[in-house]
Amino acid sequence: MYTLGLATMDNSAAALMCDGVLVAAVENERLTRVKNDGAFPFDAIDEVLRIGGVTFADLGQIAVYWQPWRLRGRTLATIGKMLRSPATALSTFSRAAQLFRRSAASEEPSGSWSDLFRLRRKLAGRYGACDAGISYFDHHLTHQLYAEAMRDWNSCISLSYDGGGEDASSVLSVVQDGARKELSRHHWPNSLGHFYSVFTGFLGFKMLEGEYKMMGLAPYGEPVWKDAILEHILTLEARGQYRLNTRLADYHAALKGRFHPRLSELFCPPRAADEKPSQEHINMAASVQAAYEEALAHLTAPAREKHPDIKHLALSGGCALNVTANGKLLQSGLFNEVAIPPAPHDAGCAIGACIAASKAPADLASIRTPYLGASYDDADIIAALEAQLSRLPAPLSNETLTAQTAQRLANGEIIAWFQSRAEFGPRALGARSFLADPRRDGIREEINQKIKKRELFRPFAPSVTEEAASTFFELDQPSPYMNIVARTRPEKREAIPAVTHTDGTARVHSVTADANPLYHALLTAFGSLTGVPVLLNTSFNIQEPIVYSPRHALATFRESGVDALVIGPYIVTRDLLT
Repeated sequence: MYTLGLATMDNSAAALMCDGVLVAAVENERLTRVKNDGAFPFDAIDEVLRIGGVTFADLGQIAVYWQPWRLRGRTLATIGKMLRSPATALSTFSRAAQLFRRSAASEEPSGSWSDLFRLRRKLAGRYGACDAGISYFDHHLTHQLYAEAMRDWNSCISLSYDGGGEDASSVLSVVQDGARKELSRHHWPNSLGHFYSVFTGFLGFKMLEGEYKMMGLAPYGEPVWKDAILEHILTLEARGQYRLNTRLADYHAALKGRFHPRLSELFCPPRAADEKPSQEHINMAASVQAAYEEALAHLTAPAREKHPDIKHLALSGGCALNVTANGKLLQSGLFNEVAIPPAPHDAGCAIGACIAASKAPADLASIRTPYLGASYDDADIIAALEAQLSRLPAPLSNETLTAQTAQRLANGEIIAWFQSRAEFGPRALGARSFLADPRRDGIREEINQKIKKRELFRPFAPSVTEEAASTFFELDQPSPYMNIVARTRPEKREAIPAVTHTDGTARVHSVTADANPLYHALLTAFGSLTGVPVLLNTSFNIQEPIVYSPRHALATFRESGVDALVIGPYIVTRDLLT
């Protein structure tokens, strides 16, 4: 039976599962080319059905990542928040109304809670009547199920935390032999996700998008205001609870660019978006990150106290994208291993909803792979190339392709790499990547200025063969989805300066031959040439979603300063562009 999984707001997405086997999963943004697209995922639905070779009428069930009738708790919390802070009541009300209103550009509501109340009618308007049943699942449960599928653990601690679900912003559970028990629940608006986003906006970055920029800025500063944050903004309470002072750190006001004047008195003035970060702003980023990390350790305290023998942690929710905090948690020794899915944010809930709805045993290999989007055969690639090139390059065998690409990288070229099925989630994992030589420290500035067009303080990640990962990084577990920061070994930092951040860490992507044979072969070939089986890997995009199709790849290649595009069996150089 085919199951369609849906995430319909924020990072909207669709997934398709058949009898426990995950067939496809796609974020809407990859197709619409709207970054962090939260529109109803019609495009993603169309794509996963196309990949699966089925029609909407073939579906047996539809699984949804949210239970909309449970909004009473959030509604009451919103009213309470407005009463406590009348000055920001308008911003709060405006945001709530936005989630229910119809899109101004369409007769259909887009990315709103109202979609969930009228889902069958909305889908029927696009695809016609369908007999598939619709099941709605707890938001945090869909997060947790996806994360827990990453490992073969009989028991684990499972934490989902983000901006907020139906009525909770985080849920901590213990899973033992298939049984689930909730250990703690943190009710909205007490949200670590909102806490981090407020200060993302305070530091001049776009909220719900620029959080990783603040995280990248933090290592350059000192956490001088951490204690003040934990005293006035984010109070840690007994039994792993915490309380966010929403009067001072008001998420909805921050979305409008308004911040309580007390924040400037306690810390520093907010940063304008076009302003160069001052040392105070940099220290603010470091302080927020340090307070966040302490809160995360505090949040998991009930699990450590009640189940000290369970040392495995499944981590999910949008907050699990804070790779620095993930690495610190692992380094602390509180857990021996941390599992995080390739899409821990809301898009991944489309897969979690499929898992929740499936009556068949989960095919874990299909769920664990991040390569769940479309693949393109030679005919597709040739059609795209013929429209853009003066002539077609000769097709190469995999061995020749990886050998020549590795040599180009070793010679200092920057390569756009487009191979196999597109990744699901926010990370480029060797299917849609820009690649470069990590031994060249200056390559970071070149990529940032000429290609990515982004802030110079943001680090780049290394891809490394799993066999060599522990040789270069202080990491004793796989990191297949680039979700964990680890320290680069001191004796290796001079060998790979381009992927080692200012604090001596790196966001590691470990690659196995089973997971991605061609990319592993490229890393191995580069290692044979240089002694360093590591590549600088960043997403194949320029201020846009990661490229998805050959047409997207060629358009972005044309606009970039990249030396060559390796797409399928072809190496396309810039002189071939028409």
